[in-house]
Amino acid sequence: YIIEIKNKDQTIGIFPFYLYKRTLAGMSIYVLKPIGSGESDYLTPVISKKYATEVTLQSVFSRLHEEKKTWDYIDWGEIPENSFLDTVLRKQSYLGKLLFKRKKSDICPFINFTDNSDDFKIKLNKNLMKEIIKKDRRLKKEGKLVFSIVQSDQEIEPIMNTFFTFHCERWSNTDTPSKYRNKEERDYAIRTAKNLFKSNLLHLAYLKYNNEIIAIDFGMTDGKKLYLYLHAINIKYKKYSVGQLLTYYLIEHAFKEGYQIVDFLRGDEDYKKKWGTDENFNVKYMIFNQSIKSKILYTLYKIRHSKTFNQPFILKRISYLATEDK
Repeated sequence: YIIEIKNKDQTIGIFPFYLYKRTLAGMSIYVLKPIGSGESDYLTPVISKKYATEVTLQSVFSRLHEEKKTWDYIDWGEIPENSFLDTVLRKQSYLGKLLFKRKKSDICPFINFTDNSDDFKIKLNKNLMKEIIKKDRRLKKEGKLVFSIVQSDQEIEPIMNTFFTFHCERWSNTDTPSKYRNKEERDYAIRTAKNLFKSNLLHLAYLKYNNEIIAIDFGMTDGKKLYLYLHAINIKYKKYSVGQLLTYYLIEHAFKEGYQIVDFLRGDEDYKKKWGTDENFNVKYMIFNQSIKSKILYTLYKIRHSKTFNQPFILKRISYLATEDK
């Protein structure tokens, strides 16, 4: 279910959805979701900067309204709070053609360098800084520690292959083994990295110690923001906290290069807070049309997510009844 927006013969926007069917109380319900739902940290459409974003989005929702017989609701999550998409969707909700419900979902920690601080270190956890300085000095005393960023297409595959090795070793004896054991996943990641590089969006960085790679970060950048997507470490050097060391070098690099944001992406893990992060949220939109079925679903959704429905005693009763049914 791909929506393409054109100005004459030129594509100015692509909205990749997929349509699937679910059943509720014997009723077939057709749901639209963006491709990548559940897997992506952020889900925003591809829109040309040469054209007014709001106008492009309005044309999309006009088309969705015209085709309302093909879908019952849209489930669109992973939208960055206060992003252009969030802002436009809020405006669309007042137009009355479609029914919107918005709620916050995942926390997305980030470091903001636009607060005029002359030293990013003042925001970092003091104990973390002491540990980093200690490990950094120890490694440099015993050998040569070098921070590098991939600069050529030829570097990508060997660095990524080392990344896969580290990632598989790290998660080999856990309940969540690395997806990179699968050749298809490895090939896909390499293709993605190369395509990102061609578009000047790849930020593949690593630490070398005495000419041996000890940590790798597979990240992205748009020139203003650095996205820390996934890292892997050489477990032989685990006692040196090389993952934290690499993160520190990445933050320092971003600060010196004039980046505005270092984005840790979604997830409120405790380790992210130690880096002096602020919090942003992803938001989720449930969008319903004006058909009878969709209005019923809209009403049920509002009831399910109301404060009254979510009182502990009601949830406990529902849980008890569900147990009885079994």
